Amino acid sequence: MPQRTRLPKRWASAGMTALLLLFFLPLISNNYSQDETPKNPDRRKTKPELESKIPQAPQPQSGEKGYTIGVNVDLVLMYTSVFDKNGRFISGLKKDSFKVYEDGVEQKVSTFSQEDVPVSMGILLDLSGSMRGKIEQVNKAALAFIKASNPQDQVFLIGFNDQVELLQDFTSDIDEITDALDNTVVTGGTALYDAIYLGVQKSHGGSKPKKAVVVITDGEDRDSFYKLDELIAKVQESDVQVFCVGFLNPVGDKGLFGHWSKSVPEKAHEALQKIAEETGGKAFFPDKLTDINTVVAEIASELRSQYSIGYFSSNSARDGSFRRVKIEIPGSNSSTTHVRYRRGYYAPKAAQAQAKQN
Repeated sequence: MPQRTRLPKRWASAGMTALLLLFFLPLISNNYSQDETPKNPDRRKTKPELESKIPQAPQPQSGEKGYTIGVNVDLVLMYTSVFDKNGRFISGLKKDSFKVYEDGVEQKVSTFSQEDVPVSMGILLDLSGSMRGKIEQVNKAALAFIKASNPQDQVFLIGFNDQVELLQDFTSDIDEITDALDNTVVTGGTALYDAIYLGVQKSHGGSKPKKAVVVITDGEDRDSFYKLDELIAKVQESDVQVFCVGFLNPVGDKGLFGHWSKSVPEKAHEALQKIAEETGGKAFFPDKLTDINTVVAEIASELRSQYSIGYFSSNSARDGSFRRVKIEIPGSNSSTTHVRYRRGYYAPKAAQAQAKQN
């Protein structure tokens, strides 16, 4: 009888492990993907519009005295925030403190100021079912934020779940905002990207020279028509600062193969960060719900303290291209001084420029 060759035990054990990995790896990967990827069977198929159950109030004409920059389409205006290493706003800087570059080419600063400019601003509230235990605290923080803002600001309020609704049109009346907040109902999914897209769009209808939206959410997008790259393109072409407050789930243990892909909280965190950074805003991720009061106070203070830096682009082409902007404070240390501003803008096209001048 032929003698059977016996493998060493450690070889047999390694071989068995390899076979088990080959068998179970597809199952593990598939299960991980299913657990970590939001399911969007009901993602909206038609382009959303800002729904409203309230009458649309007529908007005042733009061009308030003292705040009109000009109508020349070549003027690029950047609202800029400067902070020290402890996150405190640095005031008292002068025009000569800044260097501005467009696509690597230094630009001459033409207009400069630091003043409390009124804002046309939207507050975007996540009203999905998961916000049920948070909405009372969030509503109080929203009211505190408005009270800490410039009294001349005009504010609109948007609520979103799987739909996006205008809860209150532009107003400077705190009682109207209070009434709208008192009537919020939490239910449904999360059309986060649609809400930001429509909120940015709505901000342009305001009469104040500065535009901003503040979005408060506790989850990742699940129900939007717009995708993240479409939203990024929208905020890049707008002059609206976006501030995001995200109460996201912590990143749990992703297991043996988790480092090969990002979890849902990680993706949501990166999305909010990207949206805010492109606009010169900021994304906040509080650990506790009560931290929201400190966050909204910081946003209100920043909006009232920013530097306004304007320049006429040396690139006269009307080609509609995206142009990257960089603002520096020569001599400052990047580890101790942080400058935040819109990352760039889209140049006007020839037809658009002519239309604005007419």
